[in-house]
Amino acid sequence: MFVKIAITILEVAVVIVPLFLAVLFLFRSGASYEERYNNSKLKFAGFSKFQYALLFRIIGFICFIIAAFAFWNNYIAEDMPVDSENKEFWEDVEKKSLDGFMIKGAMLLGAAIAIPARMGSSRFPGKPLAKLGGKEVLLRVYESCLKSERAEKVLILTDSPEIQRFAEGISAPCIMTSPECKSGTERIIEALGSIGAEFIVNVQGDEPFISPRLIDSIISAGVDSNSQLVTAASRITSADSLKNPNVVKVLRDNIGRAVYFSRTPLPYVRGVENCSDWLSKTSYWRHIGIYGYSAKSLVRYSSLPQPDMEACEMLEQLRFIAAGYPFDIVETEYEPVGIDTPADLEAAEDYIKKNSLA
Repeated sequence: MFVKIAITILEVAVVIVPLFLAVLFLFRSGASYEERYNNSKLKFAGFSKFQYALLFRIIGFICFIIAAFAFWNNYIAEDMPVDSENKEFWEDVEKKSLDGFMIKGAMLLGAAIAIPARMGSSRFPGKPLAKLGGKEVLLRVYESCLKSERAEKVLILTDSPEIQRFAEGISAPCIMTSPECKSGTERIIEALGSIGAEFIVNVQGDEPFISPRLIDSIISAGVDSNSQLVTAASRITSADSLKNPNVVKVLRDNIGRAVYFSRTPLPYVRGVENCSDWLSKTSYWRHIGIYGYSAKSLVRYSSLPQPDMEACEMLEQLRFIAAGYPFDIVETEYEPVGIDTPADLEAAEDYIKKNSLA
């Protein structure tokens, strides 16, 4: 509440103060300017009476423009559109979560890990609680996250009563979120006030072998280097991975930030027909599905419309990209072993046996 009052006062001030100065300078009489001119340092700097009056009238005009723009921006201009079907959901999120987040601002933790998990996967219903090497997939994810040295809190976010009961059974903090959340990011935004951290790492609930060192690298980039958006990528070395649409590729700029994510290889190598030969022409990077968000960037996300590129690629991170917010990239050698289907679970069982994991 106090933050909202302060913001309201500031919004009024940026209109009233320049407007007052505009009236003062634009409507001051010529006699008043002449009187002030005689005692002004500008007179001794070589300004004539005309130049002296003109200077302050120009300043008054600029102040008027600033006041008019502030009034238009604060009270007339419409906010960026939000999908109509999501409007009520985001209004509810703002009431329940974002206000609480702002009020708790002074008590925020440095970094936390959020593990979004749901039972309703279309390709693998009940996936988080499926057994992998004698342990539930979600338990393996949670245990890996607990090994992070930088995170001050690890939480599970879900809309499932079964997962909530499971979390209670393993003494894991759990926050119930709306079933209307369409992604892990939306689930984190709804719970933002309860998470209470300045930087949140989104770890997928189907990554049982997630690297704690990678998590710490993401947090270091966000907290120590003040990055707003962070994710990870590993170099692609095989043609099969390059051509596989399930392997998301990340296109990077000259300083290493992500400028686009795609299921197709980018950049396209013109004049080379065989995609397998592209690896010798330039570097390709595989996106690792772990995200680090500043709390401020998550608040911003709720006002961003879904762009066509996100709907086409089915990649939620493109919402930030389309709005002009790039991701910083942490390079890693970690190769994800995600669980999307029952076949992936069998492959993960083989991975455990091959690597002698408990």
